[in-house]
Amino acid sequence: MRRSFPRLSCLGGEGPGGGAERGKLAIPRSPYARFRPVTLDEAAWTSGFWADRFERCRTRTLPAVEAGLLNPRNSEQLLVLLIAAGERSGPRQDKGTNWTDGDCYKWIEALARHSAVTGDPALTERMDDWIDIIARAQSPDGYLSTNYWDNPAGRLQVPYHHEMYNMGHLLTAASVHYCETGQTDFLAVARRTADFLYLQFQPRPPRLVHFPWNPSAHMGLIDLYRVTGERKYLELAGILIGNRGSSPGGGTHENGGTDQTQDRVPLRAETQAVGHAVCAMYLYCGATDLFLETGETALLEALERIWHNVTSRRMYISGGVGGKGAGESTRGDPVHEAFQGDYELPNDCYCETCANIGNAMWNWRMLQATGEARFADVMEQVLYNAGLSGVSVSQDRFFYCNPLEWHADATPSHGHQTATRWEICDCYCCPPQIARTLSSLQTWAYGIDDEAIWVHLYGGSQLHVRLPSGTVRLTQVTDYPWDGQVRITIDECPTMPFPLRLRIPGWCEGATLSVNGHAVDGVPPCGTYVAVQRAWQSGDVVELRLPMPIRLMESHPSVVANRNRAAVMRGPLLYCVEAPLAADGERIWRNGICFPEHMTVTPRFESDLLGGLTVLRAEALTEVGGRLYVENVVSKSAPLADPRSWDGVLYRPLAARPLPQPASGTIQLDLIPYYAWANRGVAFMQVWTPLAR
Repeated sequence: MRRSFPRLSCLGGEGPGGGAERGKLAIPRSPYARFRPVTLDEAAWTSGFWADRFERCRTRTLPAVEAGLLNPRNSEQLLVLLIAAGERSGPRQDKGTNWTDGDCYKWIEALARHSAVTGDPALTERMDDWIDIIARAQSPDGYLSTNYWDNPAGRLQVPYHHEMYNMGHLLTAASVHYCETGQTDFLAVARRTADFLYLQFQPRPPRLVHFPWNPSAHMGLIDLYRVTGERKYLELAGILIGNRGSSPGGGTHENGGTDQTQDRVPLRAETQAVGHAVCAMYLYCGATDLFLETGETALLEALERIWHNVTSRRMYISGGVGGKGAGESTRGDPVHEAFQGDYELPNDCYCETCANIGNAMWNWRMLQATGEARFADVMEQVLYNAGLSGVSVSQDRFFYCNPLEWHADATPSHGHQTATRWEICDCYCCPPQIARTLSSLQTWAYGIDDEAIWVHLYGGSQLHVRLPSGTVRLTQVTDYPWDGQVRITIDECPTMPFPLRLRIPGWCEGATLSVNGHAVDGVPPCGTYVAVQRAWQSGDVVELRLPMPIRLMESHPSVVANRNRAAVMRGPLLYCVEAPLAADGERIWRNGICFPEHMTVTPRFESDLLGGLTVLRAEALTEVGGRLYVENVVSKSAPLADPRSWDGVLYRPLAARPLPQPASGTIQLDLIPYYAWANRGVAFMQVWTPLAR
């Protein structure tokens, strides 16, 4: 039975357009944000791509993650919380990783969101039971990390032991739980933990300058500040971010002070993305949250520099980040699961799912800080590609690494690279990361400011918010990302005019807009938000058409791994060539595959394939056919002339010559979205395919 707890108002009461009146608690817009996110009570997926994944998250992902966390063979285990709470006997050692608690809290965060949306009493009861266990696992002084629950002398001695990673995810999960349910039991646990951390770190002891190793605490503290109004939590987040890089030279992977944890150079002076990609993304997320509350320009300027370094030199076309399993940073520090140097983007890459999703999280925050569509573009790029590739189409099996090339008979370059998706793992952080992300994307879809509604992500959905001028309800209908037609109907609106800000993706040329069947003058420029402002009436219909031509893409010539290779995209989706062994894939692969510059590609939707998706039928070439085509056609054509500059550009549509189609040596291939690979058994796969040049 659901327990009853007192309901409180979130920080500052109900903000503009807040959803508290319908049962959820809304956090007002941060003072330096261009808009505020919507709540789960204001926005809901109704049909299509993200609605399907939200529902499968409830029915498949959440149970799969729970089963994984309860499996004694798994690396992350709910069992450790039971031991610390006195529910089970035995030692904590050798049960779960140092960071196991934090990944359990991610799962509870996802439970809170689904419980709030569905009202499922089974979810609520399960969540409440675990919160009660967590409360009993907490030490009287507020410390809560089960790897040292019975060893006070060992606490906060080694940054790599991830105690603050655990506590950071606790703070975030408790803040989400409070805002979605109004219950204060989990929030009370979080406040005691944050108060403990404040007492340790506020005096700024040099001994603790390299904590935390993985900085989820930065986000967690600001999440807690936003729901409580307690400024010391914001102050502590600022202290921790200021500590980063203030005392370089820790010397080891475990002790901090190096590029591995972005701890060699102060963040405000940094010019590049370095080190462990998850740590990096969490640091940048926390620093952006700090800017949103303080408006400190030095922070935003640093984040802009790092963002440009990532997106123009160090990010995969999938939106993935962190290509190196092990090596050195550009400044000579040992690193692993890390960023590499400029343009070092091998396709046998690491690209941990948590890091990829972290990239989306960071761009979501930068979008709030600036209102600029380039950040929404990267956010979307990750969500449809590098983020979603970490989970099977059934949403109950997972990947840790997300390479852009896989040879079925090759030895992986790292133990976390696997040919097939798994249920348990020796580092189980990614499945709950996926669960909490898919549980919350409807809050990323729209934004609200004092006068406008922003549309960031397209998908079948409904929105019900209140502007200062009155209530707005709208319905979005679309088959995006398979089709670029978006129809938004105004179901209720105030009499005062207000703008509807629609994102025109950076990949889209030639978008058109109409209202009630009448064209809006001008072609909306790509990579911007277009404001459609008018005195709306109930029943008004806005139609946005986003053309989705198939694009062969090329990468900066300094990316050695992709020279004379092309990738294929349609809309926001990245495609790949996959040759499953069970479908004669080895023969196809051994015969070789290459693309002519003007390859004929035809899209078709297949509802029964891999959960339903658009396949691209491509007229490619075998290796022999490509060689003959180059000898007989390409070598006799005029040289390629391309006046475009690569300044600040990492990927762009392929510059191609108007060559005739190959007459022989062709092979028909069905390209699938990259996120859907490795769902048909062991396979060969590549995103970047050689060109017949």
